[in-house]
Amino acid sequence: MPLVILRMLCCLFVAPIAATLERAQADVVPTATYVSVPGTEPTEHPLNISRMDLDVRFSPYQGLVQGRVVHTFTVLQNHVDSLIFHAIGIRILQTTLNGRPARITQTDSVVVVHCEPPLMWDSTGTVTFTYEATPRKGLYFVGWQDPSGRMPRQIWTQGQAFDHRHWIPMYDDMNDKMVTTTTTTFDSLYTVVSNGDLRRVESNSDGTRTWRYAMTKPHSSYLLMIAIGRYDTTLLHSASGVPLECYWYTGRPETVGPTYKQTAEAMDFLEREIGIPYPWGIYRQVPVADYIFGAMENTSATIFGDFYLKDERGQLDRDYVNTNIHEMTHQWFGDLISGRSRTHLWLQESFATYYPHLYQRSYKGEEAFEWSRRHLHDQALRAGERDRLPIVHPEAGGARYYPKGAAVIDMMRSTFGDAEVRRVIRHYLQQHAFGLVETNDLYQAFQDTLGLSPRWFFDQWLYRGGEPHFKITTRSVVTNDLKGASQATVVDIAQIHQVDPLTGYFRMPVSIQVWYEDRSSDSVRVWVDGPHTSATIPNPENRNVAFVLFDPGSTVLKRVSFERSSEQLLAQLDHAPHMIDRYDALVALGAMSLPDMEMLDMLEGVMDRESFHAMRSEAVRQAIQLVNNGTTHAWALVEKGLKDPEVEVRKSTLRHLPLVPNRLKETVEGLLADPSFGIAAEALRKLARSFPSDVPGYLKRLSGVRSPHAQIEIECAYLKASQGDTASASQLADFAGVGFEFITRQNAMDAIKRLGQLSVPSAKALLSALFSTNGRLSERAKSTLEHFANEERWKELLRTLVQSEKLEPPFRAMVEPLIR
Repeated sequence: MPLVILRMLCCLFVAPIAATLERAQADVVPTATYVSVPGTEPTEHPLNISRMDLDVRFSPYQGLVQGRVVHTFTVLQNHVDSLIFHAIGIRILQTTLNGRPARITQTDSVVVVHCEPPLMWDSTGTVTFTYEATPRKGLYFVGWQDPSGRMPRQIWTQGQAFDHRHWIPMYDDMNDKMVTTTTTTFDSLYTVVSNGDLRRVESNSDGTRTWRYAMTKPHSSYLLMIAIGRYDTTLLHSASGVPLECYWYTGRPETVGPTYKQTAEAMDFLEREIGIPYPWGIYRQVPVADYIFGAMENTSATIFGDFYLKDERGQLDRDYVNTNIHEMTHQWFGDLISGRSRTHLWLQESFATYYPHLYQRSYKGEEAFEWSRRHLHDQALRAGERDRLPIVHPEAGGARYYPKGAAVIDMMRSTFGDAEVRRVIRHYLQQHAFGLVETNDLYQAFQDTLGLSPRWFFDQWLYRGGEPHFKITTRSVVTNDLKGASQATVVDIAQIHQVDPLTGYFRMPVSIQVWYEDRSSDSVRVWVDGPHTSATIPNPENRNVAFVLFDPGSTVLKRVSFERSSEQLLAQLDHAPHMIDRYDALVALGAMSLPDMEMLDMLEGVMDRESFHAMRSEAVRQAIQLVNNGTTHAWALVEKGLKDPEVEVRKSTLRHLPLVPNRLKETVEGLLADPSFGIAAEALRKLARSFPSDVPGYLKRLSGVRSPHAQIEIECAYLKASQGDTASASQLADFAGVGFEFITRQNAMDAIKRLGQLSVPSAKALLSALFSTNGRLSERAKSTLEHFANEERWKELLRTLVQSEKLEPPFRAMVEPLIR
């Protein structure tokens, strides 16, 4: 964390010290912790926008928006002489206030409407803008500049966080909600999708159609959407009757089942689990090309990247289910209720991450649920290595808004009870439906429904930063009572993380289990609180302790230092009921210096009895380490990993295998036909490095394969081009060009970089990618160009090419630093 932030936080945080003060110190007032960052409060505005009616046309080849928008408002202040609307790069053609022409002043970011005479408290009115825009944010024209026609031609929007202001003059902030309508006129060959009910579609004499959609309830303006493309639809229904419109590209019906599996089941799950019916009537999902994120929860109509639109084989490498449920959950958390500012963004993203995690339990079982929780914890802990910002903070970052917040909700339920927290959440949603929320609203819901004031929980997990680090030690003691002497196990818990005004000692209920050699166990639930806590688990029958589990199932977000013997870890690996505890034992044993053959026996046992993929993947990873240490008997275990029925295990085994030995050559060659395209592509790369003379045969076997994002075709072209085949080098340049979506282009750029050869076509492809509105593509192009610009001959080629092109000033400014 930067020093300036630490200083600020240290000034703003006051540790809760009441418990340590003597009663006599009555002059000291404990202060609740809170982080305040100047400039992050909701924007002050004199109006409540109650309605926004949008009417637009598009000229896609010119990237032009022609629109008319009507804002209906109520005045919030006593005397308002000007109204400010966000508008970046928008040409205002006409403005009216309450139906009369209005004087405006425009800057590069806002348009100011002057109220003559001033508006008064509680009065209502309308502002209408007629305008044009050629946006590079907020609304995207995709495929229209591809002369080959291979890219799908689409128009789609992305409003979050504040990007609609690039194509609509509007109040574009989180702290207002409005009813919206969209009227869109476009080529009749295309389908138009937007929020809410489809009221009508009209055919026009010029070959266009006009589509009118209308919301009936208010939502945040950034959740407005339009998507235009060539689509077919499949209609599903939830058990409660919610219509689920699933859009897919015309001509690709094979993608419908694999992509939209679990959609109806997920809606049923969410309605049941949340306890509030789906609030928007209809729910749509629309794939788009070159999407800049993963997906977006626009109200009643989610947009998602078409890299999730897969057939049965393709979805083995990228599954839409988790993203599907994430965006569907947002229809409640984010759309029904919305954070008032970015400080409270976790109230949207954490819940939308938590419910897909919870769905894993019913969809894939308890072990998948445990693994999902571990993934949440690992991401949060990695973020904690960079800084210790709290979740309730405008700069907390994705790892806290998403996984850490989800882990905190998970701990809410384990701490206060599943049924109890369900009641809290249901009340919270009902009280604030179609409104704006802050974190304190959720806190108050605990008070309203359960009579609880969980300030300690909110303080340590939400308003403060950091995570606990527990050091665990165990010891056996002899206790004496009326029945005589007996044994007991004492578990000592020390909190050893940095403690300061930003991160205090954590208070949490934690379960502790003692397992004995006869497979029996005892458990206690203790409150860990303060720097040191001790728990005593009686053992009146004087059984031999096999192992001890601190927080079985790993429900608490934490780091743990717990030294145990190999015998204790082996017992835990063999007998712990939770997969995640067995996994932890397996990882810890892998870090020990056990005899190789003893390790091999242990790993073989794991492969034989464990059903969850993460256990077998870790066992094979450790087997590869044994092979590297000279234990050749471990090759059989590696081969078993390559033949595992689970995609995750085969993929992990291949990834950890540096080169393919002769003894595994035939097995890895078999993976060229693996159902997973990702595994097949990785197998080709590993085989080509290990057996270069056999590459022609491999290429022949893969001839004609069509894989998602051309990953196999690009690898084949790279291998041919590296042998001097100019046609294949040209093919790589084509894959990097505007005729393909951004992931294919990224794959091709990586291959061109590995090839180390730049041609005029490939340089043009890289430059077009550099200027892309897709940030992921643009950044990859930039790094690839920087790589080639380090060598003078390629820099000169780029310089010559740029000088011959007629580039607009913003694009020239992007490329000139690379060729100086």
